Amino acid sequence: MASVEDIGIDLGSSNVLIAERGKGVVFNEPAVLAVNHDTRNIISIGLEAYQMIGREPSGITVVRPLQKGTIQDFDMLSIMLNYFVMRVVGKHLFNRPRALMSVSATSNEIEKRQLILGMLEAGARRTQIIERPLAAALGTGVQINEVTGRMVVDIGGATTDIAVISSGEIMARSILDTAGDAFTDAIIRYIRLKHNLLIGWRTAEDLKSAIGTVDSQEQNTLSLPAAGRNLVSGLPRQADITGEELAEAAEEPLHALIEGLHSVIERIPAELANDVFDDGILLTGGGAQMRALKEVIQREMQIPVFVADHPQECIALGCALVLERPGEYARVLGEGRRSR
Repeated sequence: MASVEDIGIDLGSSNVLIAERGKGVVFNEPAVLAVNHDTRNIISIGLEAYQMIGREPSGITVVRPLQKGTIQDFDMLSIMLNYFVMRVVGKHLFNRPRALMSVSATSNEIEKRQLILGMLEAGARRTQIIERPLAAALGTGVQINEVTGRMVVDIGGATTDIAVISSGEIMARSILDTAGDAFTDAIIRYIRLKHNLLIGWRTAEDLKSAIGTVDSQEQNTLSLPAAGRNLVSGLPRQADITGEELAEAAEEPLHALIEGLHSVIERIPAELANDVFDDGILLTGGGAQMRALKEVIQREMQIPVFVADHPQECIALGCALVLERPGEYARVLGEGRRSR
């Protein structure tokens, strides 16, 4: 395996993405582990563990060591990071890359130090951190050092990070619990109430990806069968779910998301607000790909809205860009540590 010198890491609650300097994103897998809850032995990590969700054998639990930007289990997080990084850089003693990792605004100083320590234990020779909105903006090509204000909305799995950036700094910010997972939860609740049918997480995710829309005004005639357990009889059953139903299910989380956008714009100076109205809102993150989300936000906010190319990769790409041009972006870097 060729030497890997620099890696940018998007450590999300749902997925971990790793980008190499000059190569782009080279790794993307779910941030989960399958664990024997009696012995704490690791059964599988990443995609293989994710595929077990809803089908876990007795005694096996699929866990997310990072939830809503908060470390739930540092030992599991360290094991997962070590496994993912080794998948990219290999196990050679002298192949120790520099790493830049995005962190959530909800991470406190202790958690940031734990994340850095986890990366050093995973084999990095030096690790630094960067705020997620700054990395996301850089990954889309935004010139964050310019004085013009840009609004970046990173819609992840567990959280949505709304930020207005100017002169290389975050001028206003809000973190919402409403993100991709909230829309999935809303689908599960809606189908349970309307169809008396309990479906699993992965089934709801598949519905969202295949026929989901957040626009109740859209004429969506798509439908898809969903299998689950009838809450009355307790037996397996299937129901046809329509795109219109999914739009109805999305109303509550969509309203919370738009309210969050309003609250951030209301807190920024008039000149920055004018920049946002001129240049629009930029959506990044996996949740930005939800059908009709761009159109609904644009209609409700009366502001142009754009979805980044490859939105899920923006943060990892932004991290790799900073490593490629460290002098230009030195001011956006947080604390760091070297391995001993």
